Amino acid sequence: MFPSAEFPSVAAAIQEGISRGLHTGVQIYVSLNSQAVLDSALGDASPSVPMAPATIMPWRSAGKPLTALLILKQIENQRFQLSTRLTELLPETVHSDKHDVTIFDLLTHQSGFPATETGWPHADWSTTIETIVSTERHLPIGTAAYHPQSSWFLLGEILRRTITSAHLAAFDDILTHELFEPLGLSSTSCGLKTHILAQNAGLLPTLYERDKGQLAISTYGTSPWLTQPSPGGNLRGPIRELGVFLELLLRNGNLLDGVPFVSPSTIQQMTMRHRVNQFDQTLQHVVDFGLGVICNSNRHGLETVPYGFGRYAGESAFGHGGSQCSMGFCDPQHGLVVAWSANGFCGEGQHQRRNRLINEAIYKDLALRP
Repeated sequence: MFPSAEFPSVAAAIQEGISRGLHTGVQIYVSLNSQAVLDSALGDASPSVPMAPATIMPWRSAGKPLTALLILKQIENQRFQLSTRLTELLPETVHSDKHDVTIFDLLTHQSGFPATETGWPHADWSTTIETIVSTERHLPIGTAAYHPQSSWFLLGEILRRTITSAHLAAFDDILTHELFEPLGLSSTSCGLKTHILAQNAGLLPTLYERDKGQLAISTYGTSPWLTQPSPGGNLRGPIRELGVFLELLLRNGNLLDGVPFVSPSTIQQMTMRHRVNQFDQTLQHVVDFGLGVICNSNRHGLETVPYGFGRYAGESAFGHGGSQCSMGFCDPQHGLVVAWSANGFCGEGQHQRRNRLINEAIYKDLALRP
């Protein structure tokens, strides 16, 4: 049961969204210094089925930092560098206009091909990679323009070729072995495999989109959208597991038992501002980026910055939102981790308002406002 007495503002923000037809339920996880203070859900996952903490929710782009961290771990292990060009890792790019794109360009959304049609989820992985490589760039390298999918498939392919093992041929298997298992994220996957679907059919929510002011069932909750991996957009799992990952970042790369997963310097490099004061051609707003994470960009417009963390977030806050449904961020100033996901894709304007309401309600209920 949702603890409405302890989190009245959060409950009210979620209930408002239910009343306004933005979603039927929300799953939420909040921790302070890696100790959970809220791990609950409110509303329905499907008609007559309550949303639960174990419901397998869409993270969408809120899952991008997981792929980014694995890339940075390879850099820490000296497999390549931020300045490494694609031709050194993906030889098929040598005669393409992406030969001089670097890892840094990919992670900071400055690669110049944000709107490339990848073919996901209908194309297989290899066809998607070929399509991205062969499709011409439409912006100069260095242009700030958020990449929803394209560059993240290339990052996934780089991981697939760098982490060599006969039984780890697929990107989703690599992600499971190299990240999910060490962190104990047992219910998270990038695209749901058939056996996982069979085992967890009762934990899958109905996903909705807004159509003429009403909720309509979305294809994103069905195959192939449900099953095909996308490194930048199709991680799914209970939202607490996104929170557990973010706690790793907040602990400077240490697992709960103190064993380093990556070095503190890698976390510092990941979460510092690398792309600053640049107008994003995709997001149509100035947004600061680290390496695979959005940095608190309230300085560029408190009420207008997309996928922000709310007015009370500390200047050093970082994380990532998922398109029209989810949010995950760390606020080191308060030792705070926030992760939540809704089952309604309600349009950008409605979602940005919902995002601010929920994030700010968390600070209110925890008495973390300045």
